[in-house]
Amino acid sequence: MDMGLKDKVAWVTGATGAIGREIALAFAREGAKIAISARSESALRELADEIEQVGSVALAISVDVTDTVGVGNAAEQVVAQMGRIDVLATTVAVPAFGPFLEIDGNVFRQALEVKYLGYINCFQAVLPHMSERGSGAIVAITGTGGKQPINIHLPGGSVNAALNLILKGLANEYGPQNIRVNAASPGPIMSERQQQMIDAGMGNPAKGVPLGRLGEAVEVADAVVFLASERAAYITGQVLSLDGGGIKAL
Repeated sequence: MDMGLKDKVAWVTGATGAIGREIALAFAREGAKIAISARSESALRELADEIEQVGSVALAISVDVTDTVGVGNAAEQVVAQMGRIDVLATTVAVPAFGPFLEIDGNVFRQALEVKYLGYINCFQAVLPHMSERGSGAIVAITGTGGKQPINIHLPGGSVNAALNLILKGLANEYGPQNIRVNAASPGPIMSERQQQMIDAGMGNPAKGVPLGRLGEAVEVADAVVFLASERAAYITGQVLSLDGGGIKAL
C-alpha cells in the first residue's frame, strides 16, 4: 500500500531510542527523507548510516529537546537543508518506575521538563513552518499510562495525559490549516529496559494483555507512519492505543 510519503520530509526526535529508531527506518522505507535528532552524535551517525543503507537521505542533528533555542535552530536547519518539514514524530522515554512514595519529586519534574516541555518545544518549532505551507502532520508518542493509570509509572503517565490534552487542542486549532495532530499511545513494549523490569520482579505486563504478549517497537513505528500518511488524511485529534487490548475501557 502506497502511503504517499515518498520524498516527504519527516523529522524524528528521540530518534536513537528503540521506538524512535524504528520510526525513522519505517519512514525511510516509505521513501521519505529523514531528519533525525537526539543527544548522542555517535548514535545518530550510526542510525543515519542505516537510513542511507535503506536508500533514503538522512540529516542528523544533535540537540537536547529541553533546549528551546536549540530545538528551534534544529528545525531551521532541517528546512534549510531539506526544504521543508512535512512530518514531525516525537518520542522520549521517561524511565521512572516504582511505588509513588519511593519516587523522588525531582523525577516528576524531570518528566515534565524532558517529555512535556520537550515535546512542546518541538511543536512550537515546526508549527509556524507547517502553517506557512498550509499542511503537515504531527505524531507524538505518548503512552497508555496517560489513559489508564499504571501505579508504578505515574511520572510518565501523568505527562502522557497532559500531552494527550495538548495534542487534542492543537488538532482543533490547526485543523483549518490542514495540519493534523495525533498521538500514538503504546502500552508496554518489549525492550532491554522492559526485560530488566521483569527480571527485577516488577511483574510481566503481558499477563494483562488480551493478545498475550508485549508489543514490538516496529509495530509502533508502523502506526506512526500510517497516522502521518495520506492514508490517514481524515484522522486528527486522536490517541491511537497500541496495547494489544490492554486498556479495558471503551
